[in-house]
Amino acid sequence: MTADPMQTTEATTAVADLRQHLATINDLHGASAVLGWDERTKMPPGGTDVRSERLATLGRLAHEMFVSEGTARLLEDAERDLPGLSDDSDDAALIRYARRKFDRSQAISPDLMAESIRASTQGYAVWIKARQDDDFQAFLPALERIVEVNRRFIDAFRAVQPDAEEDYDLLLEEFEPGITSQEIAEAFSALRDRTIPLVDQVRDNASRVDDARLHGSFPVEAQEHLSKVVLDRLGFDANHWRLDETHHPFASPMATTDIRITTRYMPDFFNAALFGSMHEFGHGLYERQVSPTLERTPLARGTSMAWHESQSRMWENLVGRGRPFWDWAIGPVSDAFPDAFGDQTAEDMYRAVNKLQPSLIRVEADELTYNLHIILRFELEREILAGTVALKDLSDAWNQRMHDYLGIEVPNDADGVLQDVHWSSGLFGYFPTYALGNVLSLQLWDRITNEIPGLDDNIRAGEFAPLRAWLAEHVHCHGSKYLPKDLMERVLGTRKLDPGPLADYLERKVDTLYG
Repeated sequence: MTADPMQTTEATTAVADLRQHLATINDLHGASAVLGWDERTKMPPGGTDVRSERLATLGRLAHEMFVSEGTARLLEDAERDLPGLSDDSDDAALIRYARRKFDRSQAISPDLMAESIRASTQGYAVWIKARQDDDFQAFLPALERIVEVNRRFIDAFRAVQPDAEEDYDLLLEEFEPGITSQEIAEAFSALRDRTIPLVDQVRDNASRVDDARLHGSFPVEAQEHLSKVVLDRLGFDANHWRLDETHHPFASPMATTDIRITTRYMPDFFNAALFGSMHEFGHGLYERQVSPTLERTPLARGTSMAWHESQSRMWENLVGRGRPFWDWAIGPVSDAFPDAFGDQTAEDMYRAVNKLQPSLIRVEADELTYNLHIILRFELEREILAGTVALKDLSDAWNQRMHDYLGIEVPNDADGVLQDVHWSSGLFGYFPTYALGNVLSLQLWDRITNEIPGLDDNIRAGEFAPLRAWLAEHVHCHGSKYLPKDLMERVLGTRKLDPGPLADYLERKVDTLYG
């Protein structure tokens, strides 16, 4: 791992005091993260109510401590020392970050923070059962409560950012600071316009790629073994990582030295566990390779969700669905499932796992259609908050847009409006970062492939250290020291999210497979 060369070696007393104070708050968040991970992996269903209260208590305590007069005094004292600090130092970055977060968090009352945690924790449990029962009406009251809480957050944030162009921007700021809904809409519009004709081309030539072998009997034990073999080769180590099973895969870093990732095993479909594990590995690696100098500070995490998603989609798609990867992966895959894949070549597997076709489920969507799933959700979120789509009509609006964008008829709510965990967890403003991450991953990949000319050969040999090292040096080590657009300028020389490289990549893949 490469540490940030611009770190401060000696903090002033004021900065050291602020850092210690923030470390204590960070410890509370870390304890909440452990409880949240346990809730989604190990906790029996009956524990939901008490768990929600404990998470609410920890969240309230952390919030009260952060927005306290004590934090204000420590922050003001540390800011007096800013002129003497290197602008690129850890300490200067910590002070700037704390000020931005303090001003924003101070707008949220402890009671509202606790209510938000209760609503999302209980909403998650309601969503699990509603999806199992295919019953959107059962989830609707929980969703109404969650949206109402988000509206209260918007009202509070408006006092801090009175010039925000629309309400949605105030929630988006939590996940992708510095970007506006209008910027996203423009990028998505350009991406959609280049994607839909490709979807039509794939539909017209669907028979050219066969993925029948990916559907069959894949025992969970063998899938788990294969996932660990692949992850170990990518850079997973049992001393600092865990892999567990859950309803909806996620990554949860407790510390740079304690990375928890999850996956989902589908006994009748090969792709879900392997690519889900690689996806979450990308998230985990970002946090694992943050500079140790940032540990127990709020900077010891990825700078934004789009940057985070750029890492997960890079490992899942640009590595895992790339042709070079299968020259190595065909070995462990055929060993794990000799009946299904023992007679397959690397080219056979590459083509099968890259079959492109419109599908109901976002997490199973291919690279081409995935972004349309996200654009759909982004548009609905904006419309919910703008009041142009009523929550009681959300299922119908969802189904209509699936038909319009992907040509798919949605058979039920479990595979439609209820398929994602995010709204049940209160995460409005999160969805667009998935597609923004895809955009950013291709902008990064262009630079990476220019600077690691032997990258394809490395991947063919199952050697991933050069890629990990590049990402550690240029992206991961910085954590949240830089705002998303500042990091873009530092790494890519631009502040603009450009969907062009992603669209070019998708066009090349469609031509290769379906031309």
